[in-house]
Order: sequence, then structure tokens, then C-alpha cells
Amino acid sequence: MDNFQLHSMRELLGESFDPIPVPDLPPADPELDRSVAALRRIRDAISGLAHSEVELGDIADRLEEVAELLEPRVPDPATRLATMWTGAGSRRANPVGGQENPIAPPVHFHAHDDGSVRAELTLGLAYQGPPGCVHGGISALIIDHMMGFANHWGGRYGMTAHYEIDYRSPTPLLQPLRFRAWVQEVDGRKTWTHATIHAGERLCVEARGLFLEASVPVPGRPDQRSTIGDGP
Repeated sequence: MDNFQLHSMRELLGESFDPIPVPDLPPADPELDRSVAALRRIRDAISGLAHSEVELGDIADRLEEVAELLEPRVPDPATRLATMWTGAGSRRANPVGGQENPIAPPVHFHAHDDGSVRAELTLGLAYQGPPGCVHGGISALIIDHMMGFANHWGGRYGMTAHYEIDYRSPTPLLQPLRFRAWVQEVDGRKTWTHATIHAGERLCVEARGLFLEASVPVPGRPDQRSTIGDGP
């Protein structure tokens, strides 16, 4: 991902080029990816079943069996946190596009020659806030992550220091949504990044974020620090 930036692509492809999908990362364990995909299917299928008269007794029994089978196998949280920062694990584990994270929708990004990053996504019932609408916190989560990726695409790094979001109109569930983020301004350590969500031609959400170049210790590696924010 270090070379997956606008200036590198312009050197390779010229000033104008077709949108580029973010490259997939190979899994550390294909069985983990299979397990997460199955969990997402369960998440989507079980959402909104209250008062539906669907009989779930046998399903609950089998899910409890799976939990009891899995829990004794997993390392302690500190070990898992350190492992998540091995190789490209931090990107594969994030809660927006991470292939290893069952709560991720997931979101698939494309980088554009105008400096923006974009995604198209339909969010299901698991992400409901107001009736029939996407929860505002989910919108903010995806936008903040996309801003981080827009920073990376633009050759900037940093962590969220300030964030403003305006909900212009309801963001619908079960309809295609268009997300866009781009770097608006830079000044030394500071980067100001903007983002929007549209449903069709209707603006649903717009946001502005201030990012500062900073670093934090890498879990399990006290001698190393990371400048990765909320992006890829």
C-alpha cells in the first residue's frame, strides 16, 4: 500500500486514468476469511427478526455450540491485539473494510485521478438507526475511515484531531449509497479532509475532518511506532 498513492499512479499511468480498486490483501488464514464470511451471512439473516414468529431455538443451540468450540482456542486479547499489527493485519482487521472483521459491511474502495477515493455500498438492517435509515454513527464510522484513506492516497498521514458532520437528509437502508472523500487543504502537520454520502443525487451527509501527523506505539512492539490513522 505504500506505493498505492496518487503521485505514484500519475508517474505510472499519467495524469488521467480509470478508477483503481484498492488491491486485495492475501489472507493470513483462508479459514478465518471463510468464518468471517459465514458470520456476516448470519448477521444479515438474523437482523430484524424480532416479532417475526421465526423459530430460532435450534439455531441458537447450534450457535452456542460454535461459541463453546471457538472460545477455548483463541489467544488472550493482548496477544490478538499484537497479532493484528503483523504484516497487513491492521488493514484486514478494521471495522469498515476489513476482511477479517465480522462487523465490517465491508466497504470496497476505488481511488480516482482527481485525488478522491470513492465507494458504493448498500447497508442492510444490521446498520439501522432511525426507521429505515442508516445509523448516524455508522455513517460517521465509514466516512472517518474513508478520510484516512483519502489522506493516504494524497500522500498525507495523520490521525483524527477534529471532526464535524452534518446530516443533510436521511440516509436510506437497502439502497445504493455513494461515498466520496478527498483532501481539501494541507498546512505542515495538518490535513483538512472532506467527505460526502449521496443516495442517488440527494446529499445525505457531509463531513470535514482535521488530521494531525502523529504516531502511537505498536501493540506488542514497544520500540516501534505507527503513523497509520483510520485509513487503509
